[in-house]
Amino acid sequence: MVLSLKQWGLICLYLLIAVLLAGFLCLEREAARGVPVLSYHQVNDEDNNALTVPTAVFEQQMAYLHDNGYHAITPDQLNAYLTEGAPLPEKPVLITFDDGYRDNYENAFPVLQKYGMTATIFLISDFMDRFDKYLTWQQVQEMSEAGIYMGVHTLSHFELPGLARDELYQQIEGGKLAIEWKTLKFTEYIAYPCGSYNADVLAVARDCGFKGGFTVRYDLVHPGDNPYLLSRVPIFGHNAHSFWKFKLRLHGAPLWGRLERLRAMLIRTGHPTMASIIWLP
Repeated sequence: MVLSLKQWGLICLYLLIAVLLAGFLCLEREAARGVPVLSYHQVNDEDNNALTVPTAVFEQQMAYLHDNGYHAITPDQLNAYLTEGAPLPEKPVLITFDDGYRDNYENAFPVLQKYGMTATIFLISDFMDRFDKYLTWQQVQEMSEAGIYMGVHTLSHFELPGLARDELYQQIEGGKLAIEWKTLKFTEYIAYPCGSYNADVLAVARDCGFKGGFTVRYDLVHPGDNPYLLSRVPIFGHNAHSFWKFKLRLHGAPLWGRLERLRAMLIRTGHPTMASIIWLP
Protein backbone atom coordinates (compact mmCIF):
# COMPACT_ATOMS: atom_id res chain seq x y z
CA MET A 1 0.00 0.00 0.00
CA VAL A 2 1.32 3.40 -1.00
CA LEU A 3 0.68 6.16 1.51
CA SER A 4 -0.36 9.59 0.38
CA LEU A 5 1.61 12.71 1.24
CA LYS A 6 -1.11 13.67 3.72
CA GLN A 7 -0.89 10.28 5.44
CA TRP A 8 2.89 10.55 5.67
CA GLY A 9 2.46 14.01 7.15
CA LEU A 10 0.08 12.70 9.81
CA ILE A 11 2.44 9.84 10.69
CA CYS A 12 5.34 12.28 11.09
CA LEU A 13 3.18 14.57 13.22
CA TYR A 14 2.14 11.69 15.49
CA LEU A 15 5.76 10.58 15.81
CA LEU A 16 6.84 14.11 16.71
CA ILE A 17 4.10 14.35 19.34
CA ALA A 18 5.14 10.98 20.77
CA VAL A 19 8.81 12.04 20.96
CA LEU A 20 7.91 15.36 22.58
CA LEU A 21 5.62 13.63 25.08
CA ALA A 22 8.29 11.07 25.95
CA GLY A 23 10.83 13.84 26.40
CA PHE A 24 8.43 15.80 28.59
CA LEU A 25 7.73 12.76 30.78
CA CYS A 26 11.47 12.10 31.05
CA LEU A 27 12.07 15.68 32.17
CA GLU A 28 9.21 15.43 34.65
CA ARG A 29 10.74 12.29 36.22
CA GLU A 30 14.14 13.97 36.31
CA ALA A 31 12.67 17.05 37.98
CA ALA A 32 10.94 14.88 40.58
CA ARG A 33 14.27 13.30 41.58
CA GLY A 34 16.45 16.38 41.14
CA VAL A 35 17.10 19.07 43.74
CA PRO A 36 17.35 22.74 42.75
CA VAL A 37 20.30 24.59 44.27
CA LEU A 38 19.58 28.28 43.78
CA SER A 39 22.62 30.52 43.31
CA TYR A 40 22.36 34.19 44.34
CA HIS A 41 24.91 36.95 44.85
CA GLN A 42 23.59 40.38 45.88
CA VAL A 43 20.14 41.42 47.10
CA ASN A 44 19.69 45.19 47.02
CA ASP A 45 18.04 48.08 45.19
CA GLU A 46 21.18 50.02 44.26
CA ASP A 47 23.29 47.81 42.00
CA ASN A 48 21.72 47.42 38.58
CA ASN A 49 23.57 44.37 37.28
CA ALA A 50 22.89 40.74 36.44
CA LEU A 51 24.11 39.48 39.82
CA THR A 52 21.78 41.66 41.88
CA VAL A 53 18.19 40.75 42.76
CA PRO A 54 16.05 43.66 44.00
CA THR A 55 14.96 43.19 47.61
CA ALA A 56 11.23 43.15 46.83
CA VAL A 57 11.76 40.58 44.08
CA PHE A 58 13.81 38.39 46.41
CA GLU A 59 10.97 38.48 48.93
CA GLN A 60 8.51 37.62 46.17
CA GLN A 61 10.67 34.59 45.29
CA MET A 62 10.93 33.38 48.89
CA ALA A 63 7.18 33.86 49.36
CA TYR A 64 6.61 31.77 46.22
CA LEU A 65 8.79 28.94 47.57
CA HIS A 66 7.06 29.10 50.95
CA ASP A 67 3.52 29.25 49.56
CA ASN A 68 4.17 26.41 47.11
CA GLY A 69 5.43 23.93 49.67
CA TYR A 70 9.19 24.11 49.14
CA HIS A 71 11.45 23.25 52.07
CA ALA A 72 14.90 24.85 52.35
CA ILE A 73 17.61 22.29 53.16
CA THR A 74 21.25 22.38 54.22
CA PRO A 75 24.34 21.17 52.33
CA ASP A 76 24.61 18.26 54.77
CA GLN A 77 21.07 17.14 53.95
CA LEU A 78 21.83 17.28 50.24
CA ASN A 79 25.09 15.38 50.73
CA ALA A 80 23.38 12.66 52.76
CA TYR A 81 20.75 12.32 50.01
CA LEU A 82 23.47 11.88 47.38
CA THR A 83 25.86 9.63 49.28
CA GLU A 84 23.57 7.64 51.60
CA GLY A 85 20.15 7.83 50.00
CA ALA A 86 18.83 9.73 53.03
CA PRO A 87 15.30 11.10 52.60
CA LEU A 88 14.66 14.77 51.93
CA PRO A 89 11.56 16.81 52.76
CA GLU A 90 8.97 17.29 50.05
CA LYS A 91 10.05 19.77 47.35
CA PRO A 92 13.55 20.43 48.71
CA VAL A 93 15.55 23.48 47.67
CA LEU A 94 19.04 24.59 48.68
CA ILE A 95 19.43 28.39 48.69
CA THR A 96 22.99 29.65 48.26
CA PHE A 97 24.76 33.02 48.05
CA ASP A 98 28.26 33.54 46.70
CA ASP A 99 30.91 36.00 47.93
CA GLY A 100 29.40 37.21 51.22
CA TYR A 101 27.93 40.62 50.43
CA ARG A 102 26.71 42.78 53.31
CA ASP A 103 23.25 43.00 51.76
CA ASN A 104 22.89 39.27 52.41
CA TYR A 105 22.65 40.26 56.07
CA GLU A 106 20.79 43.54 55.67
CA ASN A 107 18.23 42.51 53.04
CA ALA A 108 18.17 38.75 52.41
CA PHE A 109 18.53 37.47 55.97
CA PRO A 110 15.34 39.17 57.33
CA VAL A 111 13.35 37.81 54.37
CA LEU A 112 14.69 34.29 54.91
CA GLN A 113 13.71 34.49 58.57
CA LYS A 114 10.26 35.82 57.70
CA TYR A 115 9.52 32.79 55.53
CA GLY A 116 11.26 30.20 57.69
CA MET A 117 14.01 29.54 55.13
CA THR A 118 17.60 28.58 55.77
CA ALA A 119 20.45 29.27 53.35
CA THR A 120 24.17 28.84 52.70
CA ILE A 121 26.59 31.72 52.14
CA PHE A 122 29.95 30.96 50.52
CA LEU A 123 32.38 33.53 51.93
CA ILE A 124 35.49 35.10 50.43
CA SER A 125 37.20 35.06 53.80
CA ASP A 126 39.75 37.85 53.26
CA PHE A 127 36.97 40.24 52.18
CA MET A 128 35.10 40.01 55.50
CA ASP A 129 35.67 43.05 57.76
CA ARG A 130 37.80 44.60 55.00
CA PHE A 131 35.57 46.02 52.23
CA ASP A 132 32.40 48.03 52.76
CA LYS A 133 30.20 45.92 50.46
CA TYR A 134 31.06 42.71 52.29
CA LEU A 135 29.95 41.18 55.56
CA THR A 136 31.59 41.80 58.89
CA TRP A 137 32.59 38.78 60.94
CA GLN A 138 30.07 39.86 63.56
CA GLN A 139 27.31 39.63 60.95
CA VAL A 140 28.64 36.25 59.83
CA GLN A 141 28.58 35.01 63.42
CA GLU A 142 25.04 36.29 63.99
CA MET A 143 23.69 34.56 60.91
CA SER A 144 25.64 31.39 61.67
CA GLU A 145 24.10 31.24 65.15
CA ALA A 146 20.67 31.68 63.51
CA GLY A 147 21.21 28.60 61.30
CA ILE A 148 22.68 30.07 58.12
CA TYR A 149 25.45 27.74 56.89
CA MET A 150 28.77 29.42 56.13
CA GLY A 151 30.68 27.76 53.31
CA VAL A 152 34.01 28.50 51.62
CA HIS A 153 34.58 30.63 48.51
CA THR A 154 38.36 30.68 49.11
CA LEU A 155 40.49 33.39 50.72
CA SER A 156 40.72 35.80 47.80
CA HIS A 157 38.44 34.60 44.97
CA PHE A 158 41.29 33.64 42.65
CA GLU A 159 40.37 31.24 39.86
CA LEU A 160 41.83 28.01 41.18
CA PRO A 161 42.94 26.06 38.06
CA GLY A 162 46.53 26.92 37.24
CA LEU A 163 47.55 27.79 40.79
CA ALA A 164 50.48 25.91 42.27
CA ARG A 165 49.63 23.24 44.85
CA ASP A 166 50.79 25.35 47.80
CA GLU A 167 48.66 28.27 46.56
CA LEU A 168 45.66 25.95 46.21
CA TYR A 169 46.04 24.86 49.81
CA GLN A 170 46.42 28.46 50.92
CA GLN A 171 43.22 29.52 49.14
CA ILE A 172 41.08 26.48 49.95
CA GLU A 173 42.30 25.38 53.38
CA GLY A 174 42.99 28.95 54.44
CA GLY A 175 39.43 29.97 53.68
CA LYS A 176 38.12 26.96 55.57
CA LEU A 177 40.21 27.62 58.68
CA ALA A 178 39.28 31.31 58.76
CA ILE A 179 35.56 30.56 58.77
CA GLU A 180 35.91 27.80 61.36
CA TRP A 181 37.96 30.09 63.60
CA LYS A 182 35.40 32.89 63.40
CA THR A 183 32.21 30.80 63.68
CA LEU A 184 33.50 27.99 65.91
CA LYS A 185 31.79 25.56 63.51
CA PHE A 186 33.16 23.14 60.92
CA THR A 187 32.62 24.11 57.30
CA GLU A 188 32.79 21.30 54.76
CA TYR A 189 31.49 22.68 51.45
CA ILE A 190 33.09 24.95 48.88
CA ALA A 191 31.85 26.94 45.90
CA TYR A 192 34.63 27.22 43.33
CA PRO A 193 35.27 30.85 42.26
CA CYS A 194 33.79 31.41 38.79
CA GLY A 195 32.86 27.70 38.87
CA SER A 196 36.41 26.84 37.73
CA TYR A 197 38.07 23.61 38.77
CA ASN A 198 40.40 20.88 37.59
CA ALA A 199 41.68 17.58 38.97
CA ASP A 200 44.15 19.33 41.30
CA VAL A 201 41.42 21.57 42.74
CA LEU A 202 39.16 18.59 43.46
CA ALA A 203 42.04 16.62 45.02
CA VAL A 204 42.98 19.50 47.34
CA ALA A 205 39.34 20.04 48.34
CA ARG A 206 39.06 16.38 49.32
CA ASP A 207 42.38 16.48 51.14
CA CYS A 208 41.27 19.54 53.13
CA GLY A 209 38.23 17.67 54.42
CA PHE A 210 35.47 19.03 52.23
CA LYS A 211 32.45 16.81 51.63
CA GLY A 212 31.33 18.57 48.46
CA GLY A 213 31.80 21.41 46.03
CA PHE A 214 29.49 23.59 43.94
CA THR A 215 30.00 24.79 40.37
CA VAL A 216 28.09 27.34 38.29
CA ARG A 217 26.92 24.65 35.84
CA TYR A 218 23.18 25.12 35.28
CA ASP A 219 21.14 22.04 36.23
CA LEU A 220 19.43 20.24 39.07
CA VAL A 221 21.39 17.98 41.42
CA HIS A 222 20.53 14.31 40.91
CA PRO A 223 21.27 11.05 42.73
CA GLY A 224 24.56 9.71 41.43
CA ASP A 225 26.08 13.16 40.83
CA ASN A 226 29.66 13.72 41.94
CA PRO A 227 29.38 15.52 45.33
CA TYR A 228 32.36 17.70 44.34
CA LEU A 229 30.79 18.84 41.06
CA LEU A 230 27.30 19.93 42.04
CA SER A 231 25.20 22.02 39.68
CA ARG A 232 23.22 25.10 40.59
CA VAL A 233 20.41 27.22 39.14
CA PRO A 234 21.71 30.79 38.74
CA ILE A 235 19.20 33.45 39.72
CA PHE A 236 19.54 36.83 38.04
CA GLY A 237 17.44 39.91 38.70
CA HIS A 238 18.42 43.13 36.99
CA ASN A 239 15.24 43.77 34.99
CA ALA A 240 11.48 43.96 35.25
CA HIS A 241 11.05 40.27 34.40
CA SER A 242 13.09 38.96 37.34
CA PHE A 243 10.28 37.06 39.03
CA TRP A 244 9.02 35.53 35.78
CA LYS A 245 12.55 34.38 34.97
CA PHE A 246 12.93 32.96 38.47
CA LYS A 247 9.94 30.66 37.99
CA LEU A 248 11.07 29.72 34.49
CA ARG A 249 14.55 28.82 35.74
CA LEU A 250 13.28 26.95 38.81
CA HIS A 251 10.79 24.77 36.94
CA GLY A 252 12.66 24.50 33.64
CA ALA A 253 16.08 23.61 35.04
CA PRO A 254 16.19 20.08 33.50
CA LEU A 255 15.52 21.49 30.01
CA TRP A 256 17.67 24.60 30.34
CA GLY A 257 20.51 22.53 31.78
CA ARG A 258 20.52 20.32 28.68
CA LEU A 259 20.47 23.35 26.39
CA GLU A 260 23.34 24.99 28.26
CA ARG A 261 25.43 21.83 27.96
CA LEU A 262 24.65 21.75 24.23
CA ARG A 263 25.70 25.39 23.88
CA ALA A 264 28.95 24.76 25.78
CA MET A 265 29.69 21.77 23.54
CA LEU A 266 29.11 23.83 20.39
CA ILE A 267 31.46 26.54 21.63
CA ARG A 268 34.07 23.97 22.63
CA THR A 269 33.94 22.34 19.19
CA GLY A 270 34.27 25.61 17.30
CA HIS A 271 30.64 26.47 16.48
CA PRO A 272 29.96 29.70 18.42
CA THR A 273 27.46 30.97 15.83
CA MET A 274 25.26 27.90 16.28
CA ALA A 275 25.63 28.21 20.06
CA SER A 276 24.44 31.83 19.95
CA ILE A 277 20.98 30.84 18.74
CA ILE A 278 20.28 28.76 21.86
CA TRP A 279 18.15 30.87 24.17
CA LEU A 280 18.22 30.53 27.94
CA PRO A 281 15.95 32.55 30.26
